[in-house]
Amino acid sequence: MTLNRLLITSCLSLLMASCGIGNVPPAPTMLDLGSPLNQTPIDTASKAPLGVAPVTAVGTLQSQKVIWRIGQNGQPNAYATVRWTATPAVMVRERLFDRLSRQAPVLTVEVNAEMAQVRTNLLQFEQVFSADGQTSDGVITLQVVLVANNQVLDQFRVTRSVKAQDNTAEGGSQALRVATDEAVNQIAQWIAKVR
Repeated sequence: MTLNRLLITSCLSLLMASCGIGNVPPAPTMLDLGSPLNQTPIDTASKAPLGVAPVTAVGTLQSQKVIWRIGQNGQPNAYATVRWTATPAVMVRERLFDRLSRQAPVLTVEVNAEMAQVRTNLLQFEQVFSADGQTSDGVITLQVVLVANNQVLDQFRVTRSVKAQDNTAEGGSQALRVATDEAVNQIAQWIAKVR
């Protein structure tokens, strides 16, 4: 009798354990922006240094979630099985730092109050689907302020939208890669004019 109970208990334990194995979710797919598309070096020896502050971001972009929505005014959603390798703000700052360093020496901190500093707020970084779900775009919006001597020199807002090759998260990430490079190029050109 005791042996039967022991066998039944063991079988039930094994059955319950095997059921739990099938419920473990797979590891998320990790996405990033890849290498910058254009890395042409620019002579920076005679240029004044520029500070690039950490990029701030709106609430939905403060995690590694990959955000999508239907239409510009649609509700933001996150893919369940896909994540960015870093937060969008970190990836955008890396891109901005790389691009600006090709036209002036770039520092992560202000050396003195006179040094110009770029302060950037990431307002949008997501895959936006058309209302019928047939197409999608990678969309980025950045608000940039150039500051020196505790005064605002100028500000600039840029939005770039690039059509995704397909409607997957991977297609959206590739579109965001191109859109981000286009946006940081516009910011670099604006800074060159303002300074």
